[in-house]
Amino acid sequence: MSMFRFGAAYYPEHWPEERWPEDARLMAEAGMNVVRLAEFAWSWMEPSDGQFDFDWLDRAMGVLNSQDIQVVLGTPTASPPPWLMSKHPEVFMVREDGRRATYGNRRAYCPRNPTYW
Repeated sequence: MSMFRFGAAYYPEHWPEERWPEDARLMAEAGMNVVRLAEFAWSWMEPSDGQFDFDWLDRAMGVLNSQDIQVVLGTPTASPPPWLMSKHPEVFMVREDGRRATYGNRRAYCPRNPTYW
């Protein structure tokens, strides 16, 4: 039997962890059965160069799964962390007028820059 997927993007990193169970309960109550996570959470997953932390993500997915909510895990490439942009400023996008983008905006990187990948 196929399932109709109904959900939204959810950013648990923006909320206190104590709130996650209530958020998940309300999502389930609204009929949601899937959420997309983490596409803007690179700085949470890798707070400094080579230091990874997925514990918060495991906990968030556990809370969602406790309400039978599935997760689509995004790749966080749309929002590079500050340490990367500081270490490799050449990764910032160069605008048509020649100015470099600045940190703090989503998609401020140049996807064609080989250092980024």
